[in-house]
Amino acid sequence: MSKSKLKLIVSDLHLSSGHFSPDGSRNILEEFYYDHPFVEWLEYYDNGPFAKSEIELVLNGDILNHLAVFPEEPGADLLTEKNSIERTEAILAGHPKFFEALKTFAKKPNRSVVYLMGNHDLGVAWPKVQQILKNQIHPNLKFFLKGYEVDHLYIEHGNNFLPDNRIDTDNLFLTRGEPEPVLKMPWGSFFVIHFMNPLKKERPYIGKVYPFQMYLKWALIHDTFFAFKTIAHLIAYFLKLNFVRDPKRNFSLKDSWNILRDFSFPFHLNKAAKKILFGKPHIRFVSFGHTHHPVYLQFASGKEYINTGSWNELIGLDVGNLGQQLRFTFAEVFYDEAGEFRASLKEWKGSYREVVEIP
Repeated sequence: MSKSKLKLIVSDLHLSSGHFSPDGSRNILEEFYYDHPFVEWLEYYDNGPFAKSEIELVLNGDILNHLAVFPEEPGADLLTEKNSIERTEAILAGHPKFFEALKTFAKKPNRSVVYLMGNHDLGVAWPKVQQILKNQIHPNLKFFLKGYEVDHLYIEHGNNFLPDNRIDTDNLFLTRGEPEPVLKMPWGSFFVIHFMNPLKKERPYIGKVYPFQMYLKWALIHDTFFAFKTIAHLIAYFLKLNFVRDPKRNFSLKDSWNILRDFSFPFHLNKAAKKILFGKPHIRFVSFGHTHHPVYLQFASGKEYINTGSWNELIGLDVGNLGQQLRFTFAEVFYDEAGEFRASLKEWKGSYREVVEIP
């Protein structure tokens, strides 16, 4: 194949501190068990038919999961520079093959890596965390805390288009009244840390199930005690969130109500993508992540949207998507010699393996 140019976009891997906790027990909060397929995927593009191509790998948010590391420690809902560094180092130690593959990819000629911040990896806002990742992957690793616009493409994680995980990227740090600066986390981060993470220890599948409303109906009939206990904990959580003063959680009861009123899962970012495509005439392609559901849409000629989905397991309860689902989806943007590009949503199938680990 003649020399060409590619962008590969992937999101929502959710790497935590590894498959096992320090005491040898299973790490229930780890969602990424797919280091080997990821390594194979990178090797295919690095050494296969695109070996001589110019390739940019775009890690579009929630690659790391800072919200699922050290959940039992005091201050689990704080992201200071110090504990963001500690959590990042724990993730690096938990996935050595993954980061070694990134390093191998990035050090070759005509290769580059870009990292966009999501809502689960807010710790990358700290410059020292960025430096740790640069030391591990490549000194030229680029970070974007907002969107990434290049070559008529617009790429963003997508959390800022939904009220529960919206982040003010121009006002990220809280310093007033704190012994050291902390990151201002969105409503959804506190919900994950204080409500969802504890639930996963009792029902590990709880964060994978959709539509969640359908699961609740099922649980009320078939897992009644757990369902009522969960509802009681949810009420207690909202009371604490809205009536116990904490400068880190600056949410009103109205904020919580508006978020819950508008919340649905699966959620979509189709309208946000369309708005960008038609609001910026020079943009021809938009890619988001965040929703965990892969999507390809063409709104008009030269106006395309891809959601890259997630490399984590999902459990569908609706008829159209019933059962366990695991798809290693990504966007491939291929440029021809004239500079014209073609975007496509793809799934990595990998090589056949006789045995795989079941999370």
